Amino acid sequence: MEELITALTEGNSGLIAVVPEIDGLEGAGVTTAATRACEDPRVRARFPGGIAWLTVGADPRQTLGDQLLERALEVSGGADPADWIEVLLTADELTAAPGDGLVVLDGVRAPHVSMLAMIVAHRASVLVTARTARGLPGSATVVRLPVRRWPLLDRLATALKTRPAREPDLREPASRESAVHELLDAGLVRAELPDSVARLLELGAFATDRNIPTGLARLLWARTAGLSPIESDLTLAGLSALGLLAEAPDREVLLVPDVVRGYLRAALGPDGLRRVNRALVEAIDRGADGEASHEDIAYVLARLPGHLRQAGMNVEELVCDGGWIATKLQSFGVAAVEQDLELAATPLARRLRRTLAQSALVLARTEHAAPAAPTAAATLAGRLFAVPATAREIAALLGGSGSPWLECLWAPPDLPPPALRRIMGARGEERYGVAISPGGDWLVTADEICTATLWNLDGTVRTVLTGHEDDVTCVAVAPDGTWLATGSDDGTVRLWAPDGTQRQVLEGHDDPVRHVVIAPDGSWLASCAEDLIAWAPDGRLLWRVAAAEDGPAPVITPDSGTLAHRDRTWTRDGRPATGAAPPPPDPPADALAAEHLDRLGVTGVAFAPDRSWLASVSLDGSIRLWDAAPGLPAPDEHLRRRPLRAIAAVADGSALVTAGGAPGLTLWDEEGSARRTVHERVTFTAVASSEDGALLAATDDEGLLWLLDRHGEPLHRVRLRGPARSVAMAPDGSWLATAARDAVQFWRPDGQLSAETSMKEPGHLAMAPGGAWVAAGGESVLLLDPAGRRIAPVLTPSSPVTGLAVAPGGAWVAASSTNGAIRRWDRTGRLRDELEEQTAAVGLAAGPFGSWLATATEDAAVRVWDVRAGRCVAAIHLDAELTGCAWTPGGTRLYAVGHAGLYGFRLHLPR
Repeated sequence: MEELITALTEGNSGLIAVVPEIDGLEGAGVTTAATRACEDPRVRARFPGGIAWLTVGADPRQTLGDQLLERALEVSGGADPADWIEVLLTADELTAAPGDGLVVLDGVRAPHVSMLAMIVAHRASVLVTARTARGLPGSATVVRLPVRRWPLLDRLATALKTRPAREPDLREPASRESAVHELLDAGLVRAELPDSVARLLELGAFATDRNIPTGLARLLWARTAGLSPIESDLTLAGLSALGLLAEAPDREVLLVPDVVRGYLRAALGPDGLRRVNRALVEAIDRGADGEASHEDIAYVLARLPGHLRQAGMNVEELVCDGGWIATKLQSFGVAAVEQDLELAATPLARRLRRTLAQSALVLARTEHAAPAAPTAAATLAGRLFAVPATAREIAALLGGSGSPWLECLWAPPDLPPPALRRIMGARGEERYGVAISPGGDWLVTADEICTATLWNLDGTVRTVLTGHEDDVTCVAVAPDGTWLATGSDDGTVRLWAPDGTQRQVLEGHDDPVRHVVIAPDGSWLASCAEDLIAWAPDGRLLWRVAAAEDGPAPVITPDSGTLAHRDRTWTRDGRPATGAAPPPPDPPADALAAEHLDRLGVTGVAFAPDRSWLASVSLDGSIRLWDAAPGLPAPDEHLRRRPLRAIAAVADGSALVTAGGAPGLTLWDEEGSARRTVHERVTFTAVASSEDGALLAATDDEGLLWLLDRHGEPLHRVRLRGPARSVAMAPDGSWLATAARDAVQFWRPDGQLSAETSMKEPGHLAMAPGGAWVAAGGESVLLLDPAGRRIAPVLTPSSPVTGLAVAPGGAWVAASSTNGAIRRWDRTGRLRDELEEQTAAVGLAAGPFGSWLATATEDAAVRVWDVRAGRCVAAIHLDAELTGCAWTPGGTRLYAVGHAGLYGFRLHLPR
């Protein structure tokens, strides 16, 4: 106890753990030790900010983030949580500087403390009670509690007045379990409380990876035994007195030791489990209109499908319902929804599961500007465009939510191809290589942050390999799957066990390692930098030769006897081999993958052992799993890409014109169907239209300004100062402006230059209603009349401009900046307000009546802001980079363009 108190009151560690000296032992008294320590006057004096308690127990730690944050705020003196996130982003390592508060995380079962807990430890000390110290960071202070006897067993034995015939070996889980089960077999009969014992056994139907919500236990017992809430509470008190369960002091959940829960499930048996699960489902259904705690709701969302399945009831009706999917996605993420759908195993469930897996990363993104739940549901509805019945159910849910939301008018052009099985990983972290296990049940990626990661095929992480001191560049898995090799820019090759244990560090290269290959029989391996080294699996250097650093990976022949690199070959003992270099094992397949996946920025490809699927990794950090048969998608089919850079809408909303990316100007109807593309040999950079669509203006990458009629036929072509990034036209077509290099140029519709204004790096233009003036943005914002004269003071954005918009009435002008800020000024140049986007907006569009502002952002989202209220009211996440957006003049529709093509949206407002 004194060691724990000393750790809490002295030193500078913000993360302290108390664990039993016997690893993995539950019920060892760590909670009691923490409770007594927190009651000590010295500890209370050390933490004047207070001590907050959070019971974790069986609940997955990631489900308790909000509650952990609440506890941390209680004791941190009102610190801004945004400051905590900044700690994570800027700290070289998570070494703590604890404050005046203490947060206790009690009963942590998972082997890793959450990242949020690590962040909290920068602002308040964190005390963790756990069964094991495995997974704790090296900076944590660990206090190991001596175990002379087993408190859990002693407590049960005293209450039930019996002991097992033989004391268990506390270091053996099976021995511990046998002792408790023997004690319960005898003690529960001796207790002579048959009704209470029956109620206790019924708790065995609850999922063992969650704490049991107290409210649901009451509901169940009301259904099975007709107990009133008071009678249920008396039953709980009696069972608690026997040491069989405990009520959490800070949450409405029951804590039942794992070893007891295992006994309860076994005692119920299959028939009992089916009966109690059915009773629980019926109780939940009947109690749906009553009061429910947060714990009850969270449990039902997490585990109701499993109870339906165990009860032998219909699962598909629930898990395929759009409202259920949207709600569960928001609460628990894509993986949890997939697990539900796997229980149904129907064609619809399989289709939904694959569709969600294909868009897992975009569905997992967090929204901070707009309301999160409607954003997640709107994004989901867009991803499920090909499953219209489910998408309609989600739309109905959104329609009744009371929140604005964005509906996709047609299938988003960034929807994944049918050949994609799954996308996973974290974007923003480059990956350089991938290898698949011999059994095809996991894969490993080479990552830029000094690590390699082992992944399950459902996108969850098996383990992370840490030890390299620079980017990991390549990976290979031994043919028997018992070890793997990684190469790094740090010049080393490291050998690992699949559980993450490092076996060997192979040092011999003086330069970054680019390739590592393992012989098919696993008897040797080779690595390539500016030299080529062969190694034995025990780390011995076998031989070394000079080799070029660039080029394809070395290839070892199927008999493991020869290695080929570029135009040279060697035997396994390092002697030059005679004859031509052997070809790669299956060059057509690898070449096919490289050709078809090239546009995704793929850095590595690996085929599964049965060749039925392959994995690719990309510079954006994503990992994609593809069907290899009947064949990969044709080039460009995989996203049906038609890259677009700029968009202009005709005033009546009947037509759109887009430019950029793909050559030509494309004219579209309002339903997103391309009418025609003109001048397909020209790459245009910007486009604008007169109000009636009779005159079009476009700039190309050769520095020409094109003036065209409504059909796209050229009227005039004029040489600019250089390639222009933006063009704007007066609504009546009487004049236009271009932004190129260091000037804004003004033109008449006959192609004659009328004025020119110098400006540093102008890149964005926005025309005022009626054509009275134009806003030009670069490092500053200028308001210019048709003669190029300034009509307001120079406006100062917070950083270089990324987008401009002018209100339909001309009352304000808005500029987005590289730092995410959006500033609005009135017509006189007075700053009105500043909005904070999640990331920089690359396109702005002012909506009708000057009340709405749409943004297309770097994080591939479209958002709508109520500028009068100063808040974001709706958003939808997309899966490809965006470049611009535009409203129809009536404001009924919003369009966006980007690397995937043209998007169309309708903004729904609550009635």
